[in-house]
Amino acid sequence: MARSYSRSSTESCSTRSLLKTQITYQAYPAYLPTPRRPLISPCISMTSGSGFSPHEPSARGWRRVLVLSTAACLSIAACARPTTPKPTPSPTIPNIVASQPLPTRTAPPPTRTAIPEHRIGLGAPDYEDNFGSDSDWETGASARGAVSLLDDKLVISVRGPSSTLSSLSPADPLADFFVEIEVHSGICEPGDEFGLMVRTSGRGNPWQDSHYRFLITCDGAVRASRFLSGAEAPIQPVTRTADVLPGAPAVNRIGVSAIGHEFRFFVNDMQVFQLMDGEISTGRIGVIVRARHAAQTTISFGEFRVWDLATR
Repeated sequence: MARSYSRSSTESCSTRSLLKTQITYQAYPAYLPTPRRPLISPCISMTSGSGFSPHEPSARGWRRVLVLSTAACLSIAACARPTTPKPTPSPTIPNIVASQPLPTRTAPPPTRTAIPEHRIGLGAPDYEDNFGSDSDWETGASARGAVSLLDDKLVISVRGPSSTLSSLSPADPLADFFVEIEVHSGICEPGDEFGLMVRTSGRGNPWQDSHYRFLITCDGAVRASRFLSGAEAPIQPVTRTADVLPGAPAVNRIGVSAIGHEFRFFVNDMQVFQLMDGEISTGRIGVIVRARHAAQTTISFGEFRVWDLATR
């Protein structure tokens, strides 16, 4: 009877399946390949209708070979079965939140924790005014603006550029003194200036009466000038200083010490300059606001105190 064999490519078998084939031939040497009987692959299939009936020592032994070969083929199939790769997890993208801008900080007004050196030994002020409704400071309104008492402050509001308003204290005229006052910048622009008038004659007209001006500016500078018969002469040029809190709103405390020909100017308890001038010997004390370019400049004054140095 004709014999026919069908074998699959040995290249597709795994090492484990080939090992089973070797074990089969060792267990059954009668099935070793011969010229008349080719190598039995572990992957054997019977040709359809071939009447496969190989020579064998016994039918039982051949069945064992078929069982082992079938197991080898199953093992090959298991080895050849493609494995599905595990999906690679997508990287987690952190949720980045844009940082919020930091708030802009405004320098607080300076706080005094001790008596400034220039006020040591002065004792209680000889005159002080908290600008209540019964205060006797000069007030009024005109086309250039208004001076009024409001919320325990003396408020000077100047309208229009190159306009000036002032107000005199009800305190007596003094020659040697120390004066200080709080200055609250409400509305101002660079170049606008405000501060103290000292040794003022007459009724305090800022363009006619003789006086000294000690001023700070909205953009953080200081200066001083002398007025005689309506003519202004600078005695301290415009000087920028870190002791002035610029802009608006801002609060600065300014002070002037006058002893004979010597003047000293203080801002927030720090001396910013010293000068000598003897043209005007005595007079009243007041405040002044001058707008340079602004359509409106509003400055408030509070906590006015005066020490008469002639009695000390």
